[in-house]
Amino acid sequence: MSEFLYGINPVSEAIKAGRRTIHGIYAAQGTEQNPRMRKLVSDAKYRGIPVSWRNRSEIGEASGTRENQGVVADCEPFQYTPYADILGAPRMVLLDNIEDPHNIGAIMRTSEVLGWQNVLLPRRGTALVLPSVAKTAAGACEYLNIACNCSSNQYVKIALDEGYTVVALDGDGKTSLEELSANRPEKLLLVVGGEDSGVGQFIKMNATYVCAISQKGHVNSLNASVAAALALYALR
Repeated sequence: MSEFLYGINPVSEAIKAGRRTIHGIYAAQGTEQNPRMRKLVSDAKYRGIPVSWRNRSEIGEASGTRENQGVVADCEPFQYTPYADILGAPRMVLLDNIEDPHNIGAIMRTSEVLGWQNVLLPRRGTALVLPSVAKTAAGACEYLNIACNCSSNQYVKIALDEGYTVVALDGDGKTSLEELSANRPEKLLLVVGGEDSGVGQFIKMNATYVCAISQKGHVNSLNASVAAALALYALR
């Protein structure tokens, strides 16, 4: 079963990464002179991917959104990586109880930029790598190893058994990011929770550290993706 990936960056990165089978690219008529679109079309043709020019209503119907930027790719769904193949990597990030696709996409984008190549998604309760997530991630997900074959608790249990330092990010944590970053653990699993539910209780009870972000202001206004970005940077 194929899906329609949309947006210039997500489609461009899917073409360049070469991880998905892309059956065809549909580009909106009237965007032929757009430099980014021209580069996308050139890359697609170089890789033997057929490109056809369609009217904007067809592009909108295929993508199901107005945020398509005039291009969709008819491609195979994202291919996940088994957790067993990721274990051993020096840095992993687990997204626990995060349901908002925009937060998930934003965290994936930051993860890729900062070199956290391994992302763990629970098999239930979290948005997977759907086109909406790929759009927010600006195509960064095409370069990540993403697992979704365990529950959050299972990921953590296995990581602890494999000698990982497990860090749960939580506002009530007793350890600061500054303290932890100075230790530079060799193998680290960072767990980021949703804005409403936070990190699960089991994980907080079993984590090596429950870590908080030091704040000096009066308003606790950090959403999940911003908090994750700070931690990913500090612990990279």
